[in-house]
Amino acid sequence: MEEYRQITLDEWTQWKEDIRRKLAETAENFVYIGYRLRQIRDSGMYDGAEDIFGFAQKEYGLGKSTVSRFIAINEKYSEGGNSLVLKEEFRNFSSSKLSEMLTLPDSEVELITEKTTIREIRELKAFNSQTAQETGEQAEAAGGEERSRTPLEKCLIDFFKNRKDMLNSALRYLEEEPPAYKEAAELVAPSQTSHQKGIVFLFLYDWNTGIKYKLMTEPEPVSMSWAALFDIIYGIFGACEKGDVWGDFYGEQEERQETEKAEAEKPGLTGSDSGAESVATSQQNEEKGQAGGQGRTPENRNRQEAAGGEAEPEKPEKTRTEAEPEVSEGAADPGGKITDSDGMWQHIENQKQIIMGSLHKMRMQCGEGIWDGLLAEANTIVTRVKSIKNMLEVWNG
Repeated sequence: MEEYRQITLDEWTQWKEDIRRKLAETAENFVYIGYRLRQIRDSGMYDGAEDIFGFAQKEYGLGKSTVSRFIAINEKYSEGGNSLVLKEEFRNFSSSKLSEMLTLPDSEVELITEKTTIREIRELKAFNSQTAQETGEQAEAAGGEERSRTPLEKCLIDFFKNRKDMLNSALRYLEEEPPAYKEAAELVAPSQTSHQKGIVFLFLYDWNTGIKYKLMTEPEPVSMSWAALFDIIYGIFGACEKGDVWGDFYGEQEERQETEKAEAEKPGLTGSDSGAESVATSQQNEEKGQAGGQGRTPENRNRQEAAGGEAEPEKPEKTRTEAEPEVSEGAADPGGKITDSDGMWQHIENQKQIIMGSLHKMRMQCGEGIWDGLLAEANTIVTRVKSIKNMLEVWNG
């Protein structure tokens, strides 16, 4: 801190004129003006005014909030926190952006670059004002598969929801050997962008800078490379149909949401209604049996005949969402006989893709300390592996 007790009248006059001249120049001189105001404040020479605010009002017509902002910008963004010079990393920032950043904690200032807009800064501050409880309740209300995903995965799914061509093209880059990470990064973020979902505020910078995101539940932002982010993206979308990854993923997601919504809106059955439905169902099954099993599929007949049992009544065809393998240990029946090798190997390949995606998810869950989710994902992998093992044992006799 400089010593101001021995200042001369000429020095004091120079400080005053410096402020007047800089006010007439560009807004990037906020740091310079703030330093001079601090000098006059600390000198105690207010030319008859009570304090620095009264002095600045009389001399330059500056309001109290403006003076406070000049001084705060100098304290936060000048070299050493007390100089006429703006720090190198803020040289291309506008004064309005520096002003907007004043209320950000130091750990989050590093998220802001010269390409960050004032709107994004305000959105980040609004994000910080939310509570983890609020966003937790929103995630709970979403239900279904959303609960098992990490906050970053949910944010990425929301990011690509309206970017069909971008997602399909990015996955093609990731399918290359080795993955074309840099080309994919330039496609996803040709210029710096950001996205907020739930408790995550994500910033996508250029290839060299990489990725940073702020978790509402953590005080410090998280940094990662583009390659690491694309590993997570591939874990989410890698098992989808390669011709149209977006359509496969989001079409299934919408179908699942519509099914859940329909189930939620379905009125509950009274005891008498339930009984009537059971009777009607039994009668329908009996009629089907009397009709000689009409409508049974060849696949059902083959499986039942191979097992040496009677044919079962036809079951309703599963929807696409229901057909998505939620595998249990007994999925491959040791008493049955697998007759379609192509179908079996395709099923195993699908399971391997899902397991690889789960492994990517576990890495993120481990890094973020989501222990319950990590345990659940590990159990799912074990179950799928046992299912594949059982299926191969049946096939090999």
